[in-house]
Amino acid sequence: MTIIRYSYPAMLESSKRVSYRRQINHLTEVLMRFLVDNELLLESPYNADGSLNETFLVTNDNLTDDGNRLFREYFARWSDRLDRGGDPENITSLVKGLAKIRATPPTT
Repeated sequence: MTIIRYSYPAMLESSKRVSYRRQINHLTEVLMRFLVDNELLLESPYNADGSLNETFLVTNDNLTDDGNRLFREYFARWSDRLDRGGDPENITSLVKGLAKIRATPPTT
């Protein structure tokens, strides 16, 4: 069963306001850059021209095991902080969470 971890299209459809869509685009760019830089995605979220693919879904199927653990265990912290007005560029919780994941074996 495919589990959607992050839906860029759904986020974009949430509002027609230009400022909201700009904010969603920015936070998605930050998230995708983190996932790609840390080799957590099995497929690229980018179009051939380097732009974000607006139909891209992050799912359990296109994430590595570490990527799935990151979403299960740490993504909500980063997302909740953004909901409270936090800066998307502050990915400290994701960085620290990934370090913990990579330092410990997965739980079964």
